[in-house]
Amino acid sequence: RILYCDLRDLDMALEYCDVRCEQWESKKRRSRFRASTITDDSESDPYLPLVKVALASGDQKEGVDAAIKVLSLRRDVMDCGAALRLLPGDLPLSRIARPFLIPAVVDEESEVRQMKVTAALLRASYVRLKKELTDAQIESQASLRSVPAFKSLGLGELIRTSKSFRARPVHATSSSFPDVTITKHYFPRYLVIQAKITNSAVSALSGEGRALADVSFVVAESSDEALTPTLTVPLKTLPTRSTGSVWCALAASPQRLDDIAVIACELRYTVLNVDATTGAPLTFGGGSATVGLGQTYVEELRDLEVRPSDFE
Repeated sequence: RILYCDLRDLDMALEYCDVRCEQWESKKRRSRFRASTITDDSESDPYLPLVKVALASGDQKEGVDAAIKVLSLRRDVMDCGAALRLLPGDLPLSRIARPFLIPAVVDEESEVRQMKVTAALLRASYVRLKKELTDAQIESQASLRSVPAFKSLGLGELIRTSKSFRARPVHATSSSFPDVTITKHYFPRYLVIQAKITNSAVSALSGEGRALADVSFVVAESSDEALTPTLTVPLKTLPTRSTGSVWCALAASPQRLDDIAVIACELRYTVLNVDATTGAPLTFGGGSATVGLGQTYVEELRDLEVRPSDFE
């Protein structure tokens, strides 16, 4: 009041309010106050008292002009809504359009553009990180000795590895069914089945590639108790036109195998949409994260046969 009414200096009054504003922000940082818990506008917004003083001065036109100037100069730090409500109700919109409303709208549009750019950059960074994580998992499961999950099993020395062969589905499959190549690795106490998956799935509508999520090779049933499923190693995400390996380990007791054992196998996976620009999945696999965001398939494969002589 002294600076504006007595000294007639709006600039000095604004500088005083600026100091009060900095003190208030510093107090909030130190005390971790929330602005919503403050009910005293004069304390939380040091510019509102100046607007009130200007409007209460003797000259109404000069006071309104001063209040609008405060709004225009400090619109980025003050409570503009509260300040606008202090203005006379019969004030023409044209009085505040040029000095306040138009610049405020321009500022908001600029902020929206900046937020869109920031969001695009963050999404690009997210997609890049996810791709790196996916590539790292695929690489870590590419070969028998590189699978981290097998270290706890103590597989022992490899006895033999079968020739690779293409897995055949029992029934007609969907258009998204990938190419599956099976390889059996025999150890003294384990049978490890490697399913190398090549994702060639495409959308029937757009013809674009489709990413696969939660890809796993599962032994659904064994005809002999000497072969028991122990560990399944899935792939969380398999991008379009990529190849990765999923694994299934069975505890084996070769001496208890009477004859040929038959194991029933399934390939399970979820088909996701992919980003048309980056080729990255629009959603990444992981349990409930894919619910409602892709089609899940369970494809029954031709049975596999295991003989006691395979362990010799």
